[in-house]
Amino acid sequence: MEDLNTVESVVRKDPGVIEQCGIIGIPREDMHKVYCDPWTIGYDERFGSDVRLQQALMYYRPHVDDSQYTYPLDFCPIFNADTQQIIHIDVPPVRRMLNTAKPINFHAEAIKADGGFRTDIKPIEITQPEGVSFKVDGRVLTWQNWSVHVGFNYREGLVLSNITFNDKGNVRPVFYRLSLAEMVVPYGNPEHPHQRKHAFDLGEYGAGYMTNSLSLGCDCKGEIHYMDADFVNRAGSAQKIKNAICIHEEDAGILFKHTDFRDESCTVTRARKLLISQIFTAANYEYCVYWILHQSGEIQLEIKLTGILNTYALYPDESAAPWGTEVYPGVNAHNHQHLFCLRIDPNIDGPNNTVFEVDAVRGDGAVGSKENFYGNAFYAKKTKLASPKEAMRDYNGDTSRTWEMSNTSKINPYSKKPVSYKLVSREVPPLLPKEGGLVWKRAGFARHAVHVTKCESASGHFLSNSLGKDVTH
Repeated sequence: MEDLNTVESVVRKDPGVIEQCGIIGIPREDMHKVYCDPWTIGYDERFGSDVRLQQALMYYRPHVDDSQYTYPLDFCPIFNADTQQIIHIDVPPVRRMLNTAKPINFHAEAIKADGGFRTDIKPIEITQPEGVSFKVDGRVLTWQNWSVHVGFNYREGLVLSNITFNDKGNVRPVFYRLSLAEMVVPYGNPEHPHQRKHAFDLGEYGAGYMTNSLSLGCDCKGEIHYMDADFVNRAGSAQKIKNAICIHEEDAGILFKHTDFRDESCTVTRARKLLISQIFTAANYEYCVYWILHQSGEIQLEIKLTGILNTYALYPDESAAPWGTEVYPGVNAHNHQHLFCLRIDPNIDGPNNTVFEVDAVRGDGAVGSKENFYGNAFYAKKTKLASPKEAMRDYNGDTSRTWEMSNTSKINPYSKKPVSYKLVSREVPPLLPKEGGLVWKRAGFARHAVHVTKCESASGHFLSNSLGKDVTH
């Protein structure tokens, strides 16, 4: 993270960068209006693998509060982080002059000047007069039979561990550890140098390093408990982020309802959920990460994406298709994916867990046969994932595929089946960059929806699963 401000300072003073700015319409005296978002270069065959490089994605701001992404520049300096010098500048064969479109400013004062805030909504007040229903003892959080240790580190940010559920006095282990371990954002323009745009925001920068200090009423609303985050920075010193973690309850709609049609008697209960959240800023994007505990026993990971699109310049009459979309005059937003790696270390009633792939399939036998005379038979087919190679699995929407993490030595007294937790996600697109390509080689976790591996630890055997989610513009 410390490299980022250094790159921008060096870029503004570099003679080659000043020359390129002049070519596209930025005079030397306006270099203080030039900005860059430095992205790590994972690999560029021209420079090899033995040097730390940043690519400076260049922008311009007419005013310090204007959005720089309205004014993307068409060249890309390469910064050597070891020597702190610009060693090369990538320049396109067809130049794109500085955008002349009207600035966009999303700050409060600019909104007021442009007509003000909306007036057609009434306040929503969230109150808990008797206080919250959860307790925090140090880093241990308890709520509605749940108990979880809330940790934090510079790379993953939030880490939940030692997760248990009190089942009528029987404290049952559920998960040893849950975290967001990695993500990749591959961009879909094959033209040089855009092939290098595939950010690994956790591994290259760190969700912990980039975490925001949260504000009541904006980032979080209601009766809030905050936790600070502490970790060691590059210099070896302790670094604290105030209010890095937000914990609060929310109403979650109907938990259970049933009406007896015979006498119209009705039973209905409301649900609530507990959210443990952080927000981190990765250059143009904000990622809002919510770990959600439900009264029904579910654990849910929700990620909201906000902020601003990464952009590139368009020259007049140039089409952004097929690799992007023109989102403002002269502004091209390239197609891209956001693929997340969720690490799961299950501990379902103990450490000896097995993973099964579950598919909803039709029963055997043709229509008219003895075993399936009416052709309506279907069931959940379970396949044990017995080796790491066999356990590189892809999602199948046709069979509503899920994965069960089971303790085969513990049997549920009602179903007579092993106690299990089910991994469910319907948002599992494939990695769109092709097999054998640069992104495919680097983003191994994203090649399949799920990977299951066995590892030894002091607490027993655990499994690590990777799960991809996607937002494509």
